[in-house]
Amino acid sequence: MIIKIYQMKTLLILSFILSSIPQIKKNQMLSNQTPEKNKTIVRELYEEILNTGKFELLADIISANYEGPRGIKGPEGFAIAIRPVRAAFPDVHWTIEDMIAEDDKVVVMWSWTGTNTASFDGFPVSHASVTHHAISIFQFHDGKIIKGWMQADRLGFYQQIGVISADAVKPRVN
Repeated sequence: MIIKIYQMKTLLILSFILSSIPQIKKNQMLSNQTPEKNKTIVRELYEEILNTGKFELLADIISANYEGPRGIKGPEGFAIAIRPVRAAFPDVHWTIEDMIAEDDKVVVMWSWTGTNTASFDGFPVSHASVTHHAISIFQFHDGKIIKGWMQADRLGFYQQIGVISADAVKPRVN
């Protein structure tokens, strides 16, 4: 009887250890996903993909389950949102101005500059040199971006391409 109880305890302990292995591996994988690695991925997004137009590389860093601004989904959704910018501003160049990372999120303050040489958002060509500023937040899982948020200076952008008058936001002087 004592031997059977000992065997049962041993089996229970062994069963517990074996059932914990997937969780241990998962925790080790997550611990390898550091804020610094996530910042490196965001830097790659801007410098090696957006600035070059190599959208085929997006699948390497954007999850198939990615959800972004305006309901875009996956790497192709991300590319669809950027293509009109590259088409209307063919000399576009993104610059990372600042980046902060904590846990599974990276916040990046960025700008892009470019010359408006084609219609954008249905507005006529302005031939204006534009600087557009924004802040984006990216969330990571398993080494890929799974969620994105963006807050951009759309008013300043539209003023630069002449869609909205700069006077539209100036205070009245009496």
